[in-house]
Amino acid sequence: MPAVDKLKKELAKLIEETNDAELLSLVKEDMAFYKTSKGADITDSLSDKQAKELEKLASEPDEKDTMTLKEFNKATDKWRMK
Repeated sequence: MPAVDKLKKELAKLIEETNDAELLSLVKEDMAFYKTSKGADITDSLSDKQAKELEKLASEPDEKDTMTLKEFNKATDKWRMK
């Protein structure tokens, strides 16, 4: 049995065995999304301005907007007051 056919049978069995409407809805939404977007690049629909902003954000250092736990605690101390 080809791998795709086996996978289809496994998915069908899992779907048949569940009564979780939320889970089934998620599976349906994901499958519909990937079926319609196959081969598409999510950035294709961005304007030039959006694409440049995305490139700029992607090239920023990972640590750019981070803070130490001590800095975080100081900034949020007032939130923990009774």
